[in-house]
Amino acid sequence: MINIQRMEDEADLPADSAVNSVDQVTNLIREDILAGRVTPGERLKTSELAKRLGFSTMPLREALRKLEGEGLVSIEPNRGATVRKLDSSYVTDLFELNTELRIFAVRSGMRKLTLERIRELEALAEDYRKQIDSGNETEAIESNRRFNARIMEFGGNQEALRVFLRGWDTIFAFRRNYGYGAGRRKIMAEEMTLLIDAMRRQDMSAAEAILRMQNAAVMDDLISRIKA
Repeated sequence: MINIQRMEDEADLPADSAVNSVDQVTNLIREDILAGRVTPGERLKTSELAKRLGFSTMPLREALRKLEGEGLVSIEPNRGATVRKLDSSYVTDLFELNTELRIFAVRSGMRKLTLERIRELEALAEDYRKQIDSGNETEAIESNRRFNARIMEFGGNQEALRVFLRGWDTIFAFRRNYGYGAGRRKIMAEEMTLLIDAMRRQDMSAAEAILRMQNAAVMDDLISRIKA
């Protein structure tokens, strides 16, 4: 159903609300792509998306440009936007970049680590465990995001944080649609504890090893679920 009221209201929205509309429609299209509701090679016509999603074409065009930057969409002259093929190489590249950014942040942030920051990470890790134990899957993913985003913030590089968060939006959509293998989330909670302990001891070698092992495990887990 076309949401005419939403499209009419957008014309009168202030700039901040317009940006929020772009974020909303970006999330909707991203999840459609990652869930397979639109197929690789399929054209994403703004007129059809406007009717289906209930947004005007302006935020839709901006959303497609954002998704092009994430590697989910290709935009070509005289053809418009099409969905890229999502294969194991895409997932591998995405997770490896995410891991390298976290290693970079831990290395930079370890020099400025304080007891207060360690306790903050411990509280975030504990919240993640509680969300898992309560069966709150979406909240657990968000809690995991907050934990890792805080590590990125401790690293002090805003551009690295921006790239990390952009990639995390894609990872979040993957996990919402494909979930986790049995036991993987509880192991991730253990990995958080091990990482915090390595950071407390200023042991960069151990911290990097934990992040790389986690990366290998989560990639294998997600790729196996996508292929299932």
